[in-house]
Amino acid sequence: MHSLVVKERGVDKEKIWLDNGPDKLEIKAVCSKLPDVLEQAAALPMWSQDYTQLDKGEFSGTVTSVASQDMQVFREAMNRSVDELASAPPNSYVIGLPTIVEGDALWCGSKLTKNSLFSLDKNEELLFKTSHSSEITAAVISEQRLEEYAERVEKVDLRPLMSKVNPVEKLPSDIQSRLMATLYTGTEHLAKNIEEGISHPNSWRHFEDNVFSICMQALTAASNNNSRHHENRVHRYIVKSVREMTLTQHCDPITIGEICTALNISRRTLNHAFQQVLGITPVAYMRNIRLHKIRAELQYKSKQLNSIACVASHWGFWHMSLFARYYRELFGETPSETLAKSHH
Repeated sequence: MHSLVVKERGVDKEKIWLDNGPDKLEIKAVCSKLPDVLEQAAALPMWSQDYTQLDKGEFSGTVTSVASQDMQVFREAMNRSVDELASAPPNSYVIGLPTIVEGDALWCGSKLTKNSLFSLDKNEELLFKTSHSSEITAAVISEQRLEEYAERVEKVDLRPLMSKVNPVEKLPSDIQSRLMATLYTGTEHLAKNIEEGISHPNSWRHFEDNVFSICMQALTAASNNNSRHHENRVHRYIVKSVREMTLTQHCDPITIGEICTALNISRRTLNHAFQQVLGITPVAYMRNIRLHKIRAELQYKSKQLNSIACVASHWGFWHMSLFARYYRELFGETPSETLAKSHH
């Protein structure tokens, strides 16, 4: 016995396939097309994410996710460079591949190239700067299931293995191809089956087994690499610190000089860190952070607002025509258009 529950919200579709048998397997499929970076950040189930758009212009993105309690496989694409601070579901490993990389991209401080392997250890924060046009495909697997599989089937202790794997690694072409086929094709196939109401618990269990197997092969191959990638942890720390200071002092924006004094670094070091990590200046990044917060208030707190000018000044913009220009350049619409859409 099974049932299919369908929820539709505009261009978002969420379908839940339920097996009412003794195992009570629940598989959720989400397919979303998003016209807004803030909506994109909230679209991936089970993740906590904060996105800052770096490229100027109208945003467009997609999210496809298929998930059970112990495993999620998803694909995410965006047409603008985005700075991501994210947390995966607790106690889960993330293993995947970038399928589109147009421009510079950094995953946890390491340069990301097309079809390289990326990973995230359990309970680690993800720091990801996407390229100008990007797509990634990844598996998110609970620690209990993957560690148990590694010990039972592969006869491997996963923890020492993970300690040898950098956030970004090169893979042999054959393993790249198999990992891509399993994750990308599997996501498409299962999402389509769930949408049509023809999924079956056994197909999901076989899919899980295939994903576990190829992920273990990829991690094993990566752990044998002799080359080590340079992780720019100091640069990423500087960017994260600037973000925190920007959010803390939003009414009276902090100056570059104050930032350099607080972090005990030179202006040159600060600028270099931002170029290495995000490819933009610290001033542009801090402005983008504040513009995103204003956009969130216009979208989600529209009924509580006195005026756009009041929100802008709360986030340190006092020159309204300049604020409107920055906003329109970044998001491809005026603040009043955003507010009108939220009312609609």
